[in-house]
Amino acid sequence: MAGSRERMPPRKSPGRKAMTIELSKKNFEVGASPERVWRLIGKVIFSSLPGMENLEVLDENNFRAILRMKVLGIPLSLKLKGEMTDISPPESFSVKLSVEGPGGLFKADQIVAFSMTPVDNGKTSVLCKATVENMGPLPRLFLLGQARYFANSTFEAIEKRLKELA
Repeated sequence: MAGSRERMPPRKSPGRKAMTIELSKKNFEVGASPERVWRLIGKVIFSSLPGMENLEVLDENNFRAILRMKVLGIPLSLKLKGEMTDISPPESFSVKLSVEGPGGLFKADQIVAFSMTPVDNGKTSVLCKATVENMGPLPRLFLLGQARYFANSTFEAIEKRLKELA
């Protein structure tokens, strides 16, 4: 029809997107098959988290704990809730973490992803990556450096422990 216009769908407002910040990324090789690494990694992760106390396994994919750490020299107890997601044995899985500060002062969501890929001679390449979302500006200012340090030291401890057990 002359003069008619095609009706366009209404524009959606973009809203606020969650800002995702990479905290740490580490890739290393372990002298074991992906299946063996898969069997070990859950226990290794829990034993490698510095300052984690009162671990309570809620079901096969969910847990909660208290995480004690110092920020700017001040001791803090953080509530930690975790859920395993995107589980693809023995190749990969992710852990969605929710961290809450004392009295709900701040909250942040983290995703920690693990990927296991077979490489030469029965070895496995392990890729660990941690990102944080939904961290407000004030917590980001005070806690981002500590979160990066925590992720880096945890990945180092995981690598060391997996290599010992492989």
